[in-house]
Amino acid sequence: MVIFEMKLQKFKEDKKNQKVIILFTIACVLLITGVFFYKTFASFQVIENEDLMNGNISDPGDIYFAFYKDNKIQKEMPRKSEGYILDEKNSYCGVTGGKETDIKVSLTEDEIIHVSGVTTSRTKCNLYFIKGAYILGKGVPTVTEGNGLYEVKHDGVSGTIKDEGFKQTEYRYAGSNPDNYITFNNETWRIIGLVNVMIDENHTEQRVKIVKNESIGEYSWDSSSNDINNGNGVGEWANADLNKLLNDFYYNSLSDQICYTGRYNQTSPCDFSKTGLKINAKSMIDEIYWNIAIPQFIEQMNVENIYQSERTTHTNANTQYLYKANIGMISISDYGYATSGKNKEQKEECLTHPIRTWKLLDDNFNSNIVIEGLEECVTYDWIYHNDNFWTIMPGGTWGAFPIYEGIEFSNYGWTRVPYNVYPSVYLKKDVQISSGTGNINDPYKVKYAIS
Repeated sequence: MVIFEMKLQKFKEDKKNQKVIILFTIACVLLITGVFFYKTFASFQVIENEDLMNGNISDPGDIYFAFYKDNKIQKEMPRKSEGYILDEKNSYCGVTGGKETDIKVSLTEDEIIHVSGVTTSRTKCNLYFIKGAYILGKGVPTVTEGNGLYEVKHDGVSGTIKDEGFKQTEYRYAGSNPDNYITFNNETWRIIGLVNVMIDENHTEQRVKIVKNESIGEYSWDSSSNDINNGNGVGEWANADLNKLLNDFYYNSLSDQICYTGRYNQTSPCDFSKTGLKINAKSMIDEIYWNIAIPQFIEQMNVENIYQSERTTHTNANTQYLYKANIGMISISDYGYATSGKNKEQKEECLTHPIRTWKLLDDNFNSNIVIEGLEECVTYDWIYHNDNFWTIMPGGTWGAFPIYEGIEFSNYGWTRVPYNVYPSVYLKKDVQISSGTGNINDPYKVKYAIS
């Protein structure tokens, strides 16, 4: 009988093949590592400037920035001049590229990046930029529908008002109830927007314009003596009684004054000692030139037409088109631009049709001339009030322009008629938002930042 014996031996791999496998493995590791570092660092830009960051790190070059505009990577940081702001909600920093809640990143209005809470080297920040504007130093994103801050273009404005500094783009809050509430004078006011304003007769800058949320009372626009215009008052803001009431009685918190409060030049005592402006609020107000040109053919005008008319040099005899003061009221165009419509399409209709076709009466207040479907232009307009209130716009020899019954825009009204008054001011450019979200329950709070 033949017996087969099999000896078990340890298998030995050929050394040549072993080297190939090792080299291949190393190459794969290097490739994967290279891809990882490319993905995590190639898109980031090193900022070698200590002034840009407030971190506890040894070398400013240890912070890397990646810039995204509309979610697309960019080689350079998008600028405010392009209409972009930092989206602080979605921007983040971290050592490994992930979000670290202890690290905070922000961008000032003068476009300086601030990073705080950094304690580890090789920190990477993903900065996302979105369309928006800086309102009192706070970046506010713009919207194209619903409540919020809208971009307003003035490409069609004639050359007569394109003075030095005039900008083609403004930013205005629109909608039925946007988050534009602000605490000012220890009261609730609302932000109209960032608008062009005359600093002097030949120079325009942009300032934030606000309006008081509550009326200070019903007063006549003007009540001249009965031998002038049959006692109907004068449609000239420079000499209007309401101008004196706002820029003297109200501004200086005066008591024991006499104000015009009746249709037939009736007067009543008025006391602004408690309801007038306080010292801190007055320090934030910019004294500027208010546009008080008289709108022409307003029954045919859409919002942009009115905006242009308010800023022309057209005047009737003995009237002015600019008036320097601390306080005024809203303009007609402020009211027009505050609508969002129920959607983008209707907003466009609202802005292109004459304001008088939204929902209003004729000159005799008895014949509705509204265009079907435009009633909601007012429904979605936050400046809407369930009352009659004055604008700053004069209407000629004896008229001025109120918003009549909140939804019906009157051609002009006798200046002696008492309507509600909502003061409006422009804030100095050094005033900044210190806290708050702008919601009615959490209004913006402001501080005067002296640079």
